[in-house]
Amino acid sequence: MKHLKQFLTRLQTFELRLIHRKEAVGPLGLREVSTYDIRHETPYDEAAVFESELRLLAQMAALDLLPLRHPQLQLVLEQITGIEDRFRAFWVSFHNHAPDYGRAYPAGHLHQLSLPELFVLRNLQPIEAGIAVREELVDDLGESVKLRESLLAHLIRHVQALLPTPQEAATENTVPARPVTGHPRFVDGVRERLFEVLKGYFTPGDQQQLLALLEGNHSPASPLLFHGNGNQLADAFKQLYEANLIVGCLKGELESWIAAHFAYVYRKQQRTLPPNYLAAIISSNAKPCQSPILDVRKQPDGTYAVYPVLRTQKNYN
Repeated sequence: MKHLKQFLTRLQTFELRLIHRKEAVGPLGLREVSTYDIRHETPYDEAAVFESELRLLAQMAALDLLPLRHPQLQLVLEQITGIEDRFRAFWVSFHNHAPDYGRAYPAGHLHQLSLPELFVLRNLQPIEAGIAVREELVDDLGESVKLRESLLAHLIRHVQALLPTPQEAATENTVPARPVTGHPRFVDGVRERLFEVLKGYFTPGDQQQLLALLEGNHSPASPLLFHGNGNQLADAFKQLYEANLIVGCLKGELESWIAAHFAYVYRKQQRTLPPNYLAAIISSNAKPCQSPILDVRKQPDGTYAVYPVLRTQKNYN
């Protein structure tokens, strides 16, 4: 069980670094500012040592599970699903405490996210120390959580595979239930309107696959790259769902569908949209997106219409 303990401990421990850099003040002045950094615990670090070490620990932890009996495995499952719940709580707080568009992060932002209550944060300083929180840190923190979540989800599936599956007594006349997974279907006219809004955020090659996905649920060869913020795409689908312009699926199924078919680009790198990240936007009362790409408005006759929110976009055509 040594490796399992090490893996679960490392999964919940964030090693912040303090760095010092000079920033411009006025036309000629410079000042030294202390900021946090956690780039070394993301998949995008040049050496990617953290990811490699964490994956190795995850593999060794899985081996620790093999000798365990079913009651012990059930206890392990309860423990690690509790960690998964904390990651979900992180994403809700992550979205709820995003600053308004154009505003800087406060020095106490990591405390606002309740990170000290959720996880172990090494080198976290008191708010009074005034350590600056930059957008890059917040993004890297999110990417670090995504990596940890993915490895935890793999371990959960491994534990579940080792546990016995309850078998219901079957009779000759019993017809096995057929599993049904819902996917989003759009009411008349919405699919076309949504495509017109979204297509400017995708390259021409992805636009055709996007249309096929929206029209017939034809899965693309690889996730379609949305050239905007991930919360903008999630917010667009949330607005449509809550206005009943998307039918045929539950919110959880919509989140899984988005996670499977879309990614987004940030700082010239492809970023994933894991279900828990999406659930914190779509299935919670998180603060509305500060920079939406569409607006669903109720009309005088009680129906809803979809309008694009005009903003500067890169031209991929």
